[in-house]
Amino acid sequence: MSKENEGSQITKPLKQENEGTGKIGLSPASLKNVSKDVVLASSSDKVVDYINSGILRGRFVPGQRLVELDLTRVLKLSRGPIREALRRLDALGIVSREPHRGACVKQLVRYEATDLLQAIEPVSGLIARLAAEKIAQRKLVDDMKPIEEMLQPYLDGIEDQSNVLIQRHHFYDTLMKIGGNSQLPFLLPTMRVQLLRMQVYSYLGAKDRSLHIEEYAAISRAVLDGNAKRAEKLMTQHIRRMRQAVANLPDETFSSGE
Repeated sequence: MSKENEGSQITKPLKQENEGTGKIGLSPASLKNVSKDVVLASSSDKVVDYINSGILRGRFVPGQRLVELDLTRVLKLSRGPIREALRRLDALGIVSREPHRGACVKQLVRYEATDLLQAIEPVSGLIARLAAEKIAQRKLVDDMKPIEEMLQPYLDGIEDQSNVLIQRHHFYDTLMKIGGNSQLPFLLPTMRVQLLRMQVYSYLGAKDRSLHIEEYAAISRAVLDGNAKRAEKLMTQHIRRMRQAVANLPDETFSSGE
C-alpha cells in the first residue's frame, strides 16, 4: 500500500462524516481508525526493535528465515504488526521478502557489499574526523578520562572473540557519541553494515583480522590525540582495505541474488 493510500484511509471517513455538520476535528469512527493505526505502529516498532537487536547480538544471521508464527508467539502479537515490521525492514534492506517464501534476514550479494563500503567510506571518515575535532576542543576544558576509557579496548588491541561483532558496532557508536553530530547516526546504515560484518567475518583470514585490530587502535590514537586529518585518513584507508578484502572473498560468502 502506498503512502497516499495509507493516508486516504484516515482522511476519507473524516470528510464523509463531518461534511455539512460544521464540526471541526475527527469523528468517532476516524478516532477509532487513528487509534488502530497508533497501536499497529507501536506494536510494529516492538518487532523492528526485536529483530534489529537480534541481528546485533547474532541471534539472527544473514539468510535466516523469519517465521511469522514464531515471531507472534515470542512477542505475543498478532500477524498484522509482524507483517508491517517486516515490510518496513524490507524497505530498509535489512530483511528480504519473497512471495510464497516468506521473509529472511538480508544476505548481501557481492556488488551490494562493495557498494555499501564505497558509500560509507566518506561518512566513516567524517565520523572519525569529527570525534578528533571534538576532542581537540575539549582537551582544554574537560576531563579526558571518560573518553579514554571508552576507547581503551581499541587502543589496547583487545578483541573479544565471543563478542567481536558487537564490539565493532560499539567502536563506531562511540566515535559518533564523541563527535556529537546529531545527524550522523541517520547517515550511517548501521544495521546493513552489521549484516555485512556477520556475513564476511568468518571468511576473513587471521592476517585480515589482525590488521583490523591494528587499524582500530591507530584510529583511536589519532582521535584521542585530536588529530582530525590523520583520524579521517586512517578511517578512510580502513574502509578501502575492507573493500579490497571483500573483493577477494570466495563466492560462497555472498548471496547469488536469485
